[in-house]
Amino acid sequence: MSTVPGTTLARPEWLTARIAEMGKSWGTSSPRIAGTLWWCMVASALVEPLARAAATGQLPPEPALDRMDCEIRPDGGVERVRIAAADAPDVARSAAVLRETLAAVIPAVAAVSGAGVPALWAIVADAMGNRALDAGDGPSGAELATSVGGKLPVPRFVTIGGRTFVRRISCCLVYEVPGCEMCTSCPKRPAAEREALLAKLAAGC
Repeated sequence: MSTVPGTTLARPEWLTARIAEMGKSWGTSSPRIAGTLWWCMVASALVEPLARAAATGQLPPEPALDRMDCEIRPDGGVERVRIAAADAPDVARSAAVLRETLAAVIPAVAAVSGAGVPALWAIVADAMGNRALDAGDGPSGAELATSVGGKLPVPRFVTIGGRTFVRRISCCLVYEVPGCEMCTSCPKRPAAEREALLAKLAAGC
């Protein structure tokens, strides 16, 4: 894997090339689909350090583009984001910086892919909820999203079969890729069908 500085995430030419690589990997020529799939991976990597810190009660990093490095996968996706330590970590400051970072990157992704800006913000909210759940405290993801504010929705949760899931508000569009189906938790599934599938997942089926 290669590594690029965080500021690269806002460069249109670079974004176009990485999204094209993602599309080739998934077998789709649609920039909108490829860009959405790409952003799902990037959003998860971007919010994971802050969501983990929020869930574990640690001081969060300051996710400014010029303080981070991104590990890039062969398919163009971002595997991991590494953020340089801040001199004086502060929860409110980190949330504000994340808002600024997302506000710089999301319009650039939307411009080169054709994906809608609100849809890309929604993906971030779901990613934040999932990464907080992974770290053991889903509600902290909602609190973090509230702190970030701006255009970022607050993730929602649902408990089915004794297991908590993010009640998604975003769609990765994978079902529009030839040969692929909707995700189990896709918000575009009928509610009863989605609940039944999540109940099976919670039961380990």
